Amino acid sequence: MVIEPADSPVRSDRLNEDFDVVLRVPTPSRTEQLTAILRRLRPKVLLLKNSLDSIDEPTVAACQQLDVEILVLARPVYGLLPTRGLRRFGGLPWIRLRSSQRRRASLHVKRCLDLGIIALSALPALPLILAITIVLSFTGPPFYRQQRVGTGGRPFYMIKFRTMQPGSERDTGPVLAQPEDIRVTRVGRHLRRTRLDELPQLWNVIRGEMSLVGPRPERPEFIAEFRQLPHYDLRHLTRPGLTGLAQLTGGYAATVEEKLRCDLFYLNCRSLRLDLSLLALTVLDLFRGFPRG
Repeated sequence: MVIEPADSPVRSDRLNEDFDVVLRVPTPSRTEQLTAILRRLRPKVLLLKNSLDSIDEPTVAACQQLDVEILVLARPVYGLLPTRGLRRFGGLPWIRLRSSQRRRASLHVKRCLDLGIIALSALPALPLILAITIVLSFTGPPFYRQQRVGTGGRPFYMIKFRTMQPGSERDTGPVLAQPEDIRVTRVGRHLRRTRLDELPQLWNVIRGEMSLVGPRPERPEFIAEFRQLPHYDLRHLTRPGLTGLAQLTGGYAATVEEKLRCDLFYLNCRSLRLDLSLLALTVLDLFRGFPRG
């Protein structure tokens, strides 16, 4: 069974060569419609050709209950994933979604991995944090606490190195950071480009408010607006991360929609192997500098 965007052009895939396609349908407007079709046809595989924000948790749960495998059409934004995770059918690349049960079983291991990596990196990280703290202290407070929204929509205070002039939002109120933000200091620009301003968030990871890898937590002032996007709150089903797919592909220049698409993909496909791959890429970018600022 294939779900296609309602405005998709004439089909150019060759899925009929690899599957006995029982039905092609546009994205249903309601979850109940899709669930009813799944229960009636009982397909072995559901091929999703549009983005992940068109499928919600009830649909995924129904597929798992009916033992229907879900394959999502791979997109350029998913290019950081190992190619061995891709399957090719009908001349197109597809990614298999993992079951919720397997994801829940890995949460404890993921937490142990976070704490283990922090313990191993403490020796080089602590002197670096101390040096940055001393440099920033010459121009004002070195640290900066900001309220963010975490797991389950619960607020917490995230810690960062200060990269902007003190009181930069005193007159404007909360404003999203821009790639060439004039409020950023000279030292802060370097810290943001190398992501070293995120180092104090290791404390948030130790406290269990964040993970090393996951969706970036947003400020509560912006959440009400972002929730107008379909399924935005799904990104709050997992711990927010110090780094993630959206940061490695788009950085500060990525739109809210692009970040959400990455976050929903990570939510449905996350694994320890994926986390290790994204951490390795983050370390690599720490040395060469994040090209998108």
